[in-house]
Amino acid sequence: MTAVEPGTRLDRMLLSWSVEQFYFHEATLLDERRLREWLALWDPEARYWAPTRVNREGSPDVTVPGQLGVFEDNHLTLALRVASMEAKSAWAEIPPSRTRRLISNVQVSESDDGTVSAGSNFIVYRSRLESVEHWFVGRRSDRLERVEPTGRTDDGAGWRIRERMVLLDHASFRTDNISVLF
Repeated sequence: MTAVEPGTRLDRMLLSWSVEQFYFHEATLLDERRLREWLALWDPEARYWAPTRVNREGSPDVTVPGQLGVFEDNHLTLALRVASMEAKSAWAEIPPSRTRRLISNVQVSESDDGTVSAGSNFIVYRSRLESVEHWFVGRRSDRLERVEPTGRTDDGAGWRIRERMVLLDHASFRTDNISVLF
């Protein structure tokens, strides 16, 4: 196999493919409710947040950090969310929702600090009980870092999430809860 020079088209394609495979693996973990495995994809200093959309003329489209958002988590609060979703008393998830995540339009660029900036669009379909269905649509902006793969083919392919900003296209929600991870 020929070595790939950094910065070549093939190198960029391999980087994009690797991040896409990571995102597909992550979506599978969430859809299969393998939440502990999903949590292991996150850096211990991670930030996971979603600003609120603003619908006022002349205003920015989204709130800025420090203003009220849909959620703002770190690794500890993500772990608490996972524990809550796994608890048998989690009323918002009894019975558990069925979800399907579609990830597309993945765009990747390397940063000077050795991390990778990646953006992706998503659609999350959630079905609950007999007749409750919800759709969540938006864009994710991530900062990923390389980690040593464990050798397993399904372990996240050498990436860890340091930061994720979820920009939901919804200005308001018609759901009884947002017990969904993006």
